[in-house]
Amino acid sequence: MTARDQYDRLCAQYAAATEAGDAEAKARFFTEDAILLTPGCPPINGRQAIHENYNKALGNGYKVTIKVQDFQARGDTAYAVGTYEFEGENGKWLEVLHRQSDDSWLLHRVCSNVN
Repeated sequence: MTARDQYDRLCAQYAAATEAGDAEAKARFFTEDAILLTPGCPPINGRQAIHENYNKALGNGYKVTIKVQDFQARGDTAYAVGTYEFEGENGKWLEVLHRQSDDSWLLHRVCSNVN
């Protein structure tokens, strides 16, 4: 399976966890030392803090549409750029991923902005 195939699967699982309101599942897509940058909030540092943030923000979940516009992998680092839409809000994001020892990819740095 290519890095892009793995990333597309991660995106689908991330969207499913969002729809289900599963903050724990969403947090597992991040490295332990990940940083999440979202509009109007200070940086959220670490998987545990990201889990706590999602636990507050997700509620019962909601449908999200993710569109990947670019994905590049070089060695153990990859980046992705795309757009999202949910509940009348739309925006864009940039993600940096790190390859793990089991060859999977996890989100390491994520920055999003509302359009």
